[in-house]
Amino acid sequence: MAPKKEQSEYIDYPVIVGESEGIQLVRQKIEKVADKNVTVLIRGESGTGKDLVARLIHLKSKRRAYPFINVNCAAIPGELLESELFGYAKGAFTGASRDNIGKFQKADRGTIFLDEIGTLSLYLQSKILQVLEEKELVRLGGVKEIPIDVRILTATNSNLEKRIAANEFRSDLYYRLNIISIMIPPLRERKEDIFVLTNYFMDKYCNELKKSCVKLDNSIQEHFQRYDWPGNVRELENIIQGIITFQKTDAIYSDLKFKRSIERRKEAHQNLDNQLWDDRKIMNMLQGRDDACLKTIRKLYVDEVEKLAIENALELTRWNRKSAAGLLKVSYKTLLNRIEEFKLV
Repeated sequence: MAPKKEQSEYIDYPVIVGESEGIQLVRQKIEKVADKNVTVLIRGESGTGKDLVARLIHLKSKRRAYPFINVNCAAIPGELLESELFGYAKGAFTGASRDNIGKFQKADRGTIFLDEIGTLSLYLQSKILQVLEEKELVRLGGVKEIPIDVRILTATNSNLEKRIAANEFRSDLYYRLNIISIMIPPLRERKEDIFVLTNYFMDKYCNELKKSCVKLDNSIQEHFQRYDWPGNVRELENIIQGIITFQKTDAIYSDLKFKRSIERRKEAHQNLDNQLWDDRKIMNMLQGRDDACLKTIRKLYVDEVEKLAIENALELTRWNRKSAAGLLKVSYKTLLNRIEEFKLV
């Protein structure tokens, strides 16, 4: 997901990039809920674009002419968040020399987007519930009830249901916020969108940075498809921005390969019993393979050790293949052949 420059009556519209089934469902839900004055809980991992979904809902609603206020609840210390959200009255604390309005009042008649809602304290949860139920707020240190007309959109990457079970999140607030839920799928579950996202970010940063486009070779494109993208669309965008900025792919490619090799090693350790060459593994091979013989077992053992050695060398050199070939004392061509044979590309 990424912002797109388009003419709008009020503001540039964001655009959701991708044609996967999951992304099409997100678009459909946005269209259905945008003009209905209900709360929406946007769920998804970090980097999936929850803030863009919230902004798009606001821009398609009747409140679009009024403010859209974005608050990252996890980024503001708890002791400051109350005054940030609700404002404070003169004399509420040392240095409070005048009344100050908070984010809720700044969003009046518009939309407030509370990102990372799961990090809120139970006390602040109760105050937000009050705004939802009574449509009014009281500033920190104040007594006056201030009417407020604001639509609340929220987002989380945490499991609120588990937090409710642990008495860390109010169930009554959860049900008020979760009138409509929109789940944004992680990038690893919609890999058919990677190619179009890559091209989108290529065009975007070539234009913004006034750089010529960099051609990604097939090995990088293939790796993009195999990579799990723990940082989701934001990680892909940052990588493409780096490629365009520095006009080179080697460092970016090596870094991605390094990350993937770490993931693969973790997976191997989690399934260690299947990796160990001991009497159990050899016995299973003798009993379970028709082609099992000393020659076959020896080849499988040598191949596995060689593959592990190559993975370690590549990891030590952060996937600089020439340096890894030097470390293993083999020719560059030999190393490339073995990498392809072991499907390490």
